[in-house]
Amino acid sequence: MEEISKILPLIFKKQVCCSDPRVVEILGPLWPQVAGKPMARHSKPVAFEQGTLTLESDCSNWCTQLRSMAEEIKTGINGYFGVSVVRKLQVRYVAKPISLPPPVHKGTGVN
Repeated sequence: MEEISKILPLIFKKQVCCSDPRVVEILGPLWPQVAGKPMARHSKPVAFEQGTLTLESDCSNWCTQLRSMAEEIKTGINGYFGVSVVRKLQVRYVAKPISLPPPVHKGTGVN
């Protein structure tokens, strides 16, 4: 795994240096490795525009935590890419709809 962590920044550097970097597309599947599993369970990258990465979180407490860690998160992401592409971090709360199990229909006993 350590070998891959040395190679990935070289690969990503080429991708993020273009005029239209695909930061969210690259970060999305790798978010648990970049952010750590606890943070990734409650947040995800959703947009990147002009140096600003937008994260969404399903928990207001995590939003507060992400905002307080903004500099650390940016440094980690930029280190992962091997280039300073993220200059600003924006965090927004998005409530997840509650998924209820489908209703259980009891048999009528009629065949």
